[in-house]
Amino acid sequence: MINNKGGVGKTTLTANLAHGMANRGHKVLVVDQDSQANTSSIFSPLSFDNSSYTLYNLLSDNNVSVTNCIYPTPYDLVDILPNENHTATLEVELYADVKASYYALRNKIRSYAIDHYDYTLIDCPPNLGLFVLMSLVCADSAIIPIEAGSRYSIDGFVAAYEAIQAASARLNHSLRFLRAVINKVDMRTSISKASVASLRRRFGDRLFDTTIPINTDIQKAEMDRQTVIRYAPQCAGAKRFRMLTDELLRITDAG
Repeated sequence: MINNKGGVGKTTLTANLAHGMANRGHKVLVVDQDSQANTSSIFSPLSFDNSSYTLYNLLSDNNVSVTNCIYPTPYDLVDILPNENHTATLEVELYADVKASYYALRNKIRSYAIDHYDYTLIDCPPNLGLFVLMSLVCADSAIIPIEAGSRYSIDGFVAAYEAIQAASARLNHSLRFLRAVINKVDMRTSISKASVASLRRRFGDRLFDTTIPINTDIQKAEMDRQTVIRYAPQCAGAKRFRMLTDELLRITDAG
């Protein structure tokens, strides 16, 4: 999940898609690639304390295996590879051998994830820096959330799309752009209606059919560090995330 702009819903999208997939019987690994660790806080790893290994240890210590860094969560069939703020300090060290660093996450987790999970979702930081490129090299496909009505979010989408294309051409030939998700839609407002219509005209089949609405229950769930599917399963936001999950599963099963 990537976009060059923050606040567009990457973490909310990652968490609710993971929960939605698990509810459909799929085993899911969530990789928190953002050192803000918001996804880690939502999934609150079980059997985890200050001495536990995180993505920081995985990337900084060759003796640490991915199996040391993955934890069960309170959500059935969802495991988490958590992050921590300290991981941000690794960037300077990783740039010392940047070509090797591009493949660090792939070499550490990809084979294990393919063998043990049906889906792996990577939540990326709100930029197009080294940690995002590491994720694109590791991934099969990328999803970009776009905030309805935000000019800056669309600019972020274009930048992210170009980064995906460049990574596919130069670093990971199997990588593809999957779809973009229009998020924070409020069809009561003319700006939101116009924004959605404009995005549909401009990007067409590069967008998911399902959109995610502005919904107070989604915001409340974030404050309570839960998915909205768990917090308010019958609300409009939860229903849309279940619809989006089903659409994503159809696309990935077909392709």
